[in-house]
Amino acid sequence: MEIVIKNIPLVTIVTPIYNGEKYIAETIKSVITQTYQNWEMLIVDDCSTDDSIEIVQRYEAKDERIKLIRLNSNFGGPARPRNIGLENAKGEYVAFLDADDVWLPNKLEEQLGFIEHEDVDFVHSLANIIDGNSKYVGFFNNQRIFNKLKYFMSHKNILYYTNYINTNSVLMKQSINYRFSEDKNLVALEDWYFWLEVSQNHKIKLLDKVLLNYRVHTNSISNRGTDRGYRKTLYLLSILFLDKKIPFIHYLFSFLLQMIKIVGKNV
Repeated sequence: MEIVIKNIPLVTIVTPIYNGEKYIAETIKSVITQTYQNWEMLIVDDCSTDDSIEIVQRYEAKDERIKLIRLNSNFGGPARPRNIGLENAKGEYVAFLDADDVWLPNKLEEQLGFIEHEDVDFVHSLANIIDGNSKYVGFFNNQRIFNKLKYFMSHKNILYYTNYINTNSVLMKQSINYRFSEDKNLVALEDWYFWLEVSQNHKIKLLDKVLLNYRVHTNSISNRGTDRGYRKTLYLLSILFLDKKIPFIHYLFSFLLQMIKIVGKNV
């Protein structure tokens, strides 16, 4: 598909950071080298104690599109930093990029052309997995699950069972006026809850291209695939059901699926 961008909209990139000195330079460079250049990058620091701030400030001094926002107290997760970024966003579109992940050079250009051509509010893409040394190690696993289920279920219904959307791949219209839950019990699941809320009233679509490298390393905050992660998912499902954001039948089957995983982990 030929990439056609009708206007030249500003894209706000929201990057939460906490002690990310090892990778933040590589992350920033992946934004600077984008083929689409009308962006602002809001890097929201959650009270880092390493050299993260100094590194970001060096790039901020060289490029006025990069802006550092420092929080007064540590939240302990990406939800509040992302929300602060959303509240300060000036762009027509918003994208998310964690401080240890890397976009491929055509990420923004491809997605902007797609979102305007398809007339949707929210687009996400595929991702490679890299390790702490930036070495390719595989493919974002939840996307494989999605690819198997998409012929039988809608995007919205698949989200009731698995978070197949990689946060760093998302580009959405700024008019989607949601915020990430700051419930501490949802740390590492706040993105999943956000997508589920968005899916209630907005159309989500996949651009079937690999447009980023998602880093998995020892300091990653995710609890996916652990007993604790499954239990937190049960909590998330309960909130959704009580808020009437998930039909009972999907709640029941998804709840049972998580219970099976917990039992399997403890056998």
